[in-house]
Order: sequence, then structure tokens, then C-alpha cells
Amino acid sequence: MEKGKKRFNLKKTHIFLVGLLAVILFAIFGNKGFIDVYRLGIERDGIKTFNKLIEIENKNLEKEIQLLKTDKRYIEHVAKKELGMIGKNEMLYRMPPPPASAVKEP
Repeated sequence: MEKGKKRFNLKKTHIFLVGLLAVILFAIFGNKGFIDVYRLGIERDGIKTFNKLIEIENKNLEKEIQLLKTDKRYIEHVAKKELGMIGKNEMLYRMPPPPASAVKEP
């Protein structure tokens, strides 16, 4: 009788350990397990950083819009820089690039 009881207890222990191992493996690798949670946390942090950069870009664009609406000097600066325009009583001098042999490298 003792031998049968020991086998039963050993079988219960093995079943328990296999079940416990299955639960642990599922908790680590399963759907919404620790690995998924970790990966999603990293993805969330990347999205937060991206959103912060977009917010900064939006604020800069809002400032530029306000300057374009109100500041004539800024409008002139943008026109000269981006459109290649020149102002009244200004002259544009175009110089040919120096020959390649005249350019010294540091």
C-alpha cells in the first residue's frame, strides 16, 4: 500500500510540475505575456518620443505662421532665402565657382 501511495504522490507531483511549467511558459511567451508587454512598452516609448518631436515641430510652425502673418522683415527674409528674390535697390552678384585646383582641403 505504501508503494502505491508513493507512486500516486509522485504522479501528482509530476503533473503539478508540468502544469506549473506550462503556466510559466505561457506567462513568458504567450499572448500578452511578459515578452509582449516588454515589447509594447518599448514601442509605446518610441511613440511618445515621436509625438513629442511632432509637438515641437508644430510649435515651431505656429511661430513661423505668426511671423509670416505679422512680420514684414521675416517675409522679406523668407522670400530672399527660399525664392531667390532681391529687394528694391539691391544688386545680385553672381561669381563663378573657383576652379577645383584652387580649392585647398584642410
